[in-house]
Amino acid sequence: FLISPFFLSKFIKITGNFVIDYFLLIPLLIFLIEIFFIIFYKIFNGIDYKIIKKLPFKKFYVEPHPYLPYIYKKNFSTSPSEKYNYPLSSNFFSAQLKTNNFGFYNGSNGNRDIEVPKPKNLFRINCIGGSTTANYIFDGKKNYSYPMELENVLKAQNSNIEVNNCGTGGYNSADILIRFLLQTIDTKPDLIIVYHAYNDIKSYLTKNFQSDYSHSRKNLGEEYQKFKANAKIPNIPLKFYNYLIQKWFPSNIRSSILEVISKGDLDLNSNCNDGLKVFKRNLQNLVYVCKKNNIDVILSSFCFYLHPSAKNSDTHKKYYEIVSKENFIMQEIAEKNELKFVDCDKKIPKTDEYFLDTIHFTPKGMRFIAEEIGKHINV
Repeated sequence: FLISPFFLSKFIKITGNFVIDYFLLIPLLIFLIEIFFIIFYKIFNGIDYKIIKKLPFKKFYVEPHPYLPYIYKKNFSTSPSEKYNYPLSSNFFSAQLKTNNFGFYNGSNGNRDIEVPKPKNLFRINCIGGSTTANYIFDGKKNYSYPMELENVLKAQNSNIEVNNCGTGGYNSADILIRFLLQTIDTKPDLIIVYHAYNDIKSYLTKNFQSDYSHSRKNLGEEYQKFKANAKIPNIPLKFYNYLIQKWFPSNIRSSILEVISKGDLDLNSNCNDGLKVFKRNLQNLVYVCKKNNIDVILSSFCFYLHPSAKNSDTHKKYYEIVSKENFIMQEIAEKNELKFVDCDKKIPKTDEYFLDTIHFTPKGMRFIAEEIGKHINV
């Protein structure tokens, strides 16, 4: 903006009046672009655009991994707490946490270690899944997660029990399987709880499907330098500017990690049958490994709330349809392997009290899921 008149003067004859008009016109254009962006973003997304705060590169709490798209750094603090912009509630904040010795958020502040070797007489439960397992929310007084709520429920029956949060936001069934085989199994759990669906769907619907998801996923390492480059880009408090910069040079892992590790074109009309077979294969292999190692497994259906503001979205409707099929597969696996199956999706009330969006829970929703699963655990 400041130097372009001087560049233009090299090619065309510019008068003093032009320069004055230029400096008067550009702010007006920027203002109009900002207004149009705010309006159309709200129309297309149903929520207001919130400027994404830049996170210094040295404070990035995720890193590339040779066999997974990314992992959380061990014993590392997250970004500062900020207000969530969930469509059904704006009353909650992200939690200020620190990861533990396995790179998970575990316990009330995230940094509760999983002791190895496991202490004698301890009954250890590991909850695995994506963000609906890993997610922490802060209400201004305390942190909540569904594994913490489950531990509270079970400790009322037996104090010698431990429920660990071994979930990672954004992980699909392939990531969960690999992480379990290479790391989580080393904690020697007595029981694992699998609450998972949804995150595989993008891979089902991405063109040129491959059973290892290589057509739709890539490693964070391929894009890591973009985050580093963003540190050199100036902050300007304009929403359209912030949106474009985050698209080209993302800076906040919390809001952009899935976009960064995704590739390929999404087609809502794609046939998802091949993807569902992979989903079933991955979960069945997880069960095989657990049974071979004398680890009990509880499977749960995945809760999806097609709330009024989501009912007109083709994407939400498609995801709802496929999650229903994933839940059926989960029940099939439970029956085939004689495992306990908890139909949380059928039982949870589909109201705003329990959900922050279509899949993430309020503290009341977390407590409900914990109580339903807890009914199936004898300790």
